[in-house]
Amino acid sequence: MSSEPVRMDSTSRNLDPKRPASPESASRIGSDLLAGVRISLEARLGDAPMTVEDLMGLKTGAVVALETGLADHVDLYLNDALVARGEIVVVGSKYGVRITELASRP
Repeated sequence: MSSEPVRMDSTSRNLDPKRPASPESASRIGSDLLAGVRISLEARLGDAPMTVEDLMGLKTGAVVALETGLADHVDLYLNDALVARGEIVVVGSKYGVRITELASRP
C-alpha cells in the first residue's frame, strides 16, 4: 500500500516559521487540515483459534472455519480501536461493509 506524504505549504496557511503560533491557533487542529489525510480502516471478519501444530499443517486449499457466523457483524478498526460494526455487502465485484452501529466515545 502506498501513501503520499501530506505536504504543508506555510504560505497557504499564513504561517511564519520564525513566529510562534498564537495560543488560540495552537490549541486545536482544524478538520480542514486533517480532511486529506489517508487512513486505513480494517474490517475484521472473525477469528479461528488453533494450535501451532494445526497452523503448521495448513496447506493450499485448506479451509479455516471462523467462529463468526454468517449473520454476525464484522468489526471495523482504526489503529486497533473499534470504531464501528457492520454487515458484509457486495459492491460491484468487491466486498463492502454497511455500517450498522458506530462505537460510542470512551
